[in-house]
Amino acid sequence: MHNREFFPVRGVIEGYYGTPWTNAERLDMIRFLGRHGFNTYYYSPKDDPYLRERWQEPHPPEALEQMEGWMACARESGVRFVYCLSPGLNMEYADDSHVSRLLAKYRSMYERGVRHFALLFDDIPLALMHPADVSRYRTLAQAHAEVVLKLHEVIDGWEERVELTVCPTQYHGMGDEPYITELGQRLPESIDLFWTGRFVCSPFLPEADARFFAERTGHKPLIWDNYPVNDLAMADELHIGPLRHRDPGLWRHVAGYVANPMARAESSKIPLLTAAAYLRDPEGYDPALAWAKAVEEVAGPEDAAAVLRFADNVQGSFLNETESPALLEAFLQFRFQFLYGDRQAGLRMLGRLFADMEETALHLMERMRNRKLAAEIGGWVEKYRHWAKVGQSVTAMIEAGTSGRTLTAAYHLFRLKRWMKRTERLPQKVCGNVMKLFVEAVLLELKQTR
Repeated sequence: MHNREFFPVRGVIEGYYGTPWTNAERLDMIRFLGRHGFNTYYYSPKDDPYLRERWQEPHPPEALEQMEGWMACARESGVRFVYCLSPGLNMEYADDSHVSRLLAKYRSMYERGVRHFALLFDDIPLALMHPADVSRYRTLAQAHAEVVLKLHEVIDGWEERVELTVCPTQYHGMGDEPYITELGQRLPESIDLFWTGRFVCSPFLPEADARFFAERTGHKPLIWDNYPVNDLAMADELHIGPLRHRDPGLWRHVAGYVANPMARAESSKIPLLTAAAYLRDPEGYDPALAWAKAVEEVAGPEDAAAVLRFADNVQGSFLNETESPALLEAFLQFRFQFLYGDRQAGLRMLGRLFADMEETALHLMERMRNRKLAAEIGGWVEKYRHWAKVGQSVTAMIEAGTSGRTLTAAYHLFRLKRWMKRTERLPQKVCGNVMKLFVEAVLLELKQTR
């Protein structure tokens, strides 16, 4: 069972908005991919101008030199290096000179050893923009298909076999939308089409959706999974939780699976390791087990428990609506103890909880061995430490209030409000609404007892 390859393409696409990885990070990531069963790396950072806005211009010599280093590293690691161009912002499809420039850029990379190419038409208007295109083509799909077919015909005649992948402009949905069905039907089956599922960030990837896409377009979709990426509107989330809700039988209907990571390369390794476990054995995949192993590998055995304690509070994403499950459970236990059981035991438990939170935060900030990981998650850990301080103020206030020390309780209420203000100024999403709702519930209780 484990020896078979479920997904022919198992890749990572550096395809996010934001600062591209450094040369060292990219080399490190390619080696990491090779060690963990991935077989493809797509070079496509949105902020490399020579792939997107300035696609018609050659890469500067120093950039080409670095690229050759990544290619060599990929060969040594058993990973295919895919060179991606995104010309759609200013390409005129009817202009043959534009098609020639695309070909010339691909050819220059072919001569450097690249055999896998991608043409990306994502994140551009779903309409023809240039007068010459409008008069020549009936639809955007027709224009895109013509460009792809011209490229395909030429590169198919090159000395060695070359593969081409396309990202359609409509890369999410069901697969029966007019653009994608027309594009799919015009292109040969050998050209893979990227697809992100029903949504740009799909909470679920059902087997039936992939099958439907394949039926309507004539292409098994190449999954582009926008997890763990956290660019644009997701920038305040730290996506280090495990991959979830990808059907165990998805592999039957797809051409492969490609994950789009975060700009934070080291942190991305945790969710990518869970993706690797899913790709290896989709039918036996256990997110919690894969996550624990991934954290241990990236953070190291000495720091894994602390990372997991913290990470339980940053799991919120489009894949997971549950925020801070352990914290929420602790608050429910405290409430029960405080109202119906042993008040002092409840307060001691709360005190320990927030002391542990602070200790965990300090451990990660100051003593974690993987300093790169510590630096990347630092903003979220700082917010976690702030919530620990809020919790300590709440506990001290309840303790003073229930034992009749009104002045002390008032002092802790003042401290609590100050810490709340400081904490809420930090944009990172930590603990979801769990801490906030806990504090609000305590303050409401306080008002009602006055």
